[in-house]
Amino acid sequence: MRSGETLDCVIVGGGPAGLAAGIHLARAGYRAVLLEKKSFGGQAAGLAAVENYPGFPRGVTGKKLMSAWLAQARGWGLSCRRGEAVRLSRPAGGPFSVKLKKGGSLSARSVIWCAGAAFRRLGAAGEDKFSGRGVWNTADEAPSCRGLTVVVAGGGEAAVQQAALLSRSAGRVYLVSRSGRLKAHRLLLRRLSLRTNVEWLPDRAVAALSGGARLKTVELRGRGGAAERLKADALFALPGKEPRLPPAAWRRGPRGFFTAGDARGEIFRQVAVAGGDGVRAAMRCIRYLEKI
Repeated sequence: MRSGETLDCVIVGGGPAGLAAGIHLARAGYRAVLLEKKSFGGQAAGLAAVENYPGFPRGVTGKKLMSAWLAQARGWGLSCRRGEAVRLSRPAGGPFSVKLKKGGSLSARSVIWCAGAAFRRLGAAGEDKFSGRGVWNTADEAPSCRGLTVVVAGGGEAAVQQAALLSRSAGRVYLVSRSGRLKAHRLLLRRLSLRTNVEWLPDRAVAALSGGARLKTVELRGRGGAAERLKADALFALPGKEPRLPPAAWRRGPRGFFTAGDARGEIFRQVAVAGGDGVRAAMRCIRYLEKI
């Protein structure tokens, strides 16, 4: 990209939605730049197993799947860059301007916002103190838990899957949920029920975390206020996610601005769904570009 050049599109976010949108745009011959502030593939790249993506009868790791998407995007000429968008603007009658955190900006005729979703906080005392020192969101972030005692906080599909996966190597897994019901599909629940080293603790919330240099104790509170303590080497916080929405002024979608994937508030958070949504956003973007 030459200095001062106006692109056809800037894609903010390099997860499944962003990569799929980029592949579609680049293949169609449009000049686009994809910005990703952390790892290409997003949270999907950290999935230990993706078992419901078509074409992989035995499943595939998120890393392998997202690496293939990234290679395909680059193969079609998509410019995939590390960078974080910190401000969006659009002078009257002009192109979009995407300001970057480390300086500089990109000019484009359109923007596709695919910033994904962020993990919610537990709201427990000590959560910040032990972040990265025993408190994690996903297993790919954490060191090996082989033989250790771990707590998974959450009652949804991600938490159930994480507990089942951790049980393969951890000595003991406690699955803590606020609700008395786990919200996961039957296959995951069946797998979890077969794990003899997993104990489900319903109707409880993580109230506080304590330890020294690293996490040592997880304090729970029941609905009636009863407290109990668990000795734990690690806590995986999976209470759900919040979409990384575009700036408030852009949420009504000005012409040329599109949102895709989890950032749109999609409730069905699957790789295939995010990818399809990214393609749909790219198709709408192309239709817009053809008219201006």
